[in-house]
Amino acid sequence: MYQKLTLIAVLVMGCWQPAQGQSGDALDEALGLVGVRRDDLGWQPKGWWTKFPAQIPYKLRSFDSLFDHPLDAITYTRLLANAARVHLDPAVQNKLDDRKCSNIYHAAHILGVDPKYGAMRGYATNLPKEDTPLDKAIVNMYTAAGRTTQPFTFYMDLPYPQYEKELTEKVQVIPEKARPILGRLVTSISEAHHWAELAVRNVDGADLAVVARRYNVGHEEVDAYDYCPQFDSLAQTLDQASLWYAAEKCVEALEDARIGLAAVEELKNPPPFAFDWQSPWGWIRIRGGGDDQIDGTDALLIVDLGGNDHYTGGVAASTSDRLIGLCLDMAGNDRYESDVPAQGAGMCGIGILIDAAGDDEYKAEHYAQGVGQFGFGLLADLGGNDHYFVKFNGQGCGYFGIGLLFDCDGDDQYKLYADGQGLGGVAGVGVLADRKGDDTYEAVRDAKITGRPSYHSPKEDISVSNAQGCAMGRRGDGCDGHSWAGGLGALIDIEGDDKYTSGSWTMGTGYWFGTGILYDGSGNDEYRGVCYSQATGAHFCIGVLLDEGGNDKHLAEATANMCCAWGHDFTIALLVDIGGDDVYDVRQNGISYSINRSFTALIDIGGNDTYKSDASLRKPEENRPGFAKYDPRFEAGTAERPEPGFYFADATSMALFLDIGGKDTYWSGQKDNSQWLDEPGAPNYRVRNFSIGIDRPEGAVSFVPIPEKKPTQPPPKLLTTSQPAK
Repeated sequence: MYQKLTLIAVLVMGCWQPAQGQSGDALDEALGLVGVRRDDLGWQPKGWWTKFPAQIPYKLRSFDSLFDHPLDAITYTRLLANAARVHLDPAVQNKLDDRKCSNIYHAAHILGVDPKYGAMRGYATNLPKEDTPLDKAIVNMYTAAGRTTQPFTFYMDLPYPQYEKELTEKVQVIPEKARPILGRLVTSISEAHHWAELAVRNVDGADLAVVARRYNVGHEEVDAYDYCPQFDSLAQTLDQASLWYAAEKCVEALEDARIGLAAVEELKNPPPFAFDWQSPWGWIRIRGGGDDQIDGTDALLIVDLGGNDHYTGGVAASTSDRLIGLCLDMAGNDRYESDVPAQGAGMCGIGILIDAAGDDEYKAEHYAQGVGQFGFGLLADLGGNDHYFVKFNGQGCGYFGIGLLFDCDGDDQYKLYADGQGLGGVAGVGVLADRKGDDTYEAVRDAKITGRPSYHSPKEDISVSNAQGCAMGRRGDGCDGHSWAGGLGALIDIEGDDKYTSGSWTMGTGYWFGTGILYDGSGNDEYRGVCYSQATGAHFCIGVLLDEGGNDKHLAEATANMCCAWGHDFTIALLVDIGGDDVYDVRQNGISYSINRSFTALIDIGGNDTYKSDASLRKPEENRPGFAKYDPRFEAGTAERPEPGFYFADATSMALFLDIGGKDTYWSGQKDNSQWLDEPGAPNYRVRNFSIGIDRPEGAVSFVPIPEKKPTQPPPKLLTTSQPAK
């Protein structure tokens, strides 16, 4: 947005003094020091701005509004976190709402479907609730698939196959009280399959096959070196509404079966048994209480009632020629291993794994543990101390699709090489949400192991992680022009003492029209990143890290940091830490540092905090928290701005540092209860590029969004009286 601000701010240096006529909100008072109000932050790009990236397809519906009102990103983060807090609570997993819908369904809708596709509101999945005999439900699948169940030719009924007779005999191995519940599950899957088929009715089968086997999106998208036209084709022909409707039906069908089976006393310790049937849409495999070896190859549905099981192959994964793959494990300490997409992988379809209990271990090569590529992938683990490992693309990862990993309880360990733990890739939603426990999150830092070196940290041989609340678009402006917006990547941890370790591009970071979010609700946490980490971003994006409690450590462990509210090129970077005695150590650049027209803010509320950096690695004039770097290109009518409408000169930018409460220490000579701005007459004021640093003894900040209907009363006197409309 173009802002002609009349700067009549009072530039107060030295000890903190609240400005007269301000609202009492510490954030409003900080902005008022330079004559700015909240509505001046953010941007509405003009269509005639030369060289500003335009016609970027596949932006999620939240992006433009957050880009225009940056502080709303805190409320948006809290809305997402509240869905995890309420619906992933272990205490509510066997409870239904008034419409008999499960909490996992609501979590999947609010955290996955709603950010991706806003036309559905999550009221209900409209599944049949009546019990159906299992053998009849499977026979009905043949009718739904257009297959005969009574072969007739040469004027006679053939002696084989006799599906109804065979099924009636085979289902006898399954405990009687489980059969109607499983029959209802199979009936619901048939209904979901109808909608999944509708989703791809206009899709070219060859495009579908190419996209379902394209496994390099995570590293190709950043620098755009290998354009795949089938992605654009599929994006235009896929019926999203039908696909997400089918996915929500599958989630609710599995949850309905899980809750129903758990309520049957006779199934608490079921006997070992095995039931296998090849349906028209893939294998149906049902197991009892033994320690089973289960192959997921071409499986439509796997249900295991108990035991310590070992799963291999594509369990709970769809493929280009099998639209649905589901797995429900009721109990036991289970082990899942695969070198193909698995464990909640929606590859041009729907893949869902729900594990109800036990200390489980998940291992995979790639595309696993909650990943969606033009599909819906969900792994929901409801209890136990679990271990997750995938090399690439997983643990909450989406490309043109939805990938979700939900863990409700336990002390869990998450590890991957790159591209996951809450990655919103191109046009995707990727969310990892952990409700409870002391957890560790690791994106392997050593590029010699991952094979993904970062050119931002060449001396340290640091890996590009793209993880832990990261959003990445395909930046095609430097090559083929096929630019795709990044999605929503979120890592949400509600409670516990947690540790986050990664390389570059992590912990609430955005890139190319994407929104990356890391939310931690409580606990004493450690954040150890390298660069582009902890509320950062580059090139028209949003990065948020919100920590709502505990004594936390925010550490950047390399020479060139870009860390802790650091923004480059129209980035919104917000780090808010509430409560606790916190430590921030960035070594070099960071702690609210803005370049190239970004809005960065580090706001710490409460606690005795310590801010560290290496002064020898920073320029003297930049040696302070809250620094907005001046650039001659911001000037209007100069040689650095040769063409009219160059967007750098037509925007407002800021680096804001605000610490409220406690006794705080700084590496750079700033003092507790003081404030620091650019010197009066500095060129930053002329180009609406503001540096603000404040440490104050008390105060409060509200992140309530600005109402759409602006108040009629005039603004405070400290602000400009001539505010053009955006």
